[in-house]
Amino acid sequence: MKNKTVFSSILLGLSVVCSSYTHAATTNKENPGKKKETLVLKESKKEDEEIRNQLESLLEEMSTTKSVDSNLSDMVLSTAFDFEGVRYRFGGTTRSGLDCSGLVVNAFNDTSVNLPRNSSAMAKVGDKVSKNEAQKGDLIFFRTGRGPRISHVGIITEVIDDEIKFIHSSTSKGVIVSSTNEDYYKRRFVQINRVLMDQDI
Repeated sequence: MKNKTVFSSILLGLSVVCSSYTHAATTNKENPGKKKETLVLKESKKEDEEIRNQLESLLEEMSTTKSVDSNLSDMVLSTAFDFEGVRYRFGGTTRSGLDCSGLVVNAFNDTSVNLPRNSSAMAKVGDKVSKNEAQKGDLIFFRTGRGPRISHVGIITEVIDDEIKFIHSSTSKGVIVSSTNEDYYKRRFVQINRVLMDQDI
């Protein structure tokens, strides 16, 4: 993913900066007063300045991407919350009733993300992320049936420490917000997928 590449570039840049300063300082200390070492130090500072400028640009790019990603996930969640309280209806996609995948498809309708119409197929879209990497807008999947097949999906609304809250269409209560701290969902959790990518912005 793009953010991972940018982050790796920043780490590489920082290591070069540290190495450059260490080399220059060591050379200057061991051979004080020599013109050659003074030139090395000047060249080192020039290179460090160029690297710092590159790092600042990368950090600015990451900040902008994160902001836009956040706005997009907020838009998705805003649409999902418009359905809060709507009753569950198998195969439904309207305010008269909708199922879990129907809610998700509606929520992502204004984005460029094309999602399948059932939770099992949705689980194959995007990138899997760990619970520690979860963020709002990610899809969270559960196995609520008796078989091994994924059968339920929700949209993450909030992550607080080890707790993940998500909005979904429950068969018994309709569209509500639930938590992975609830025993029912804790035992049936399967995976989390990130479908809001940079290219969807």
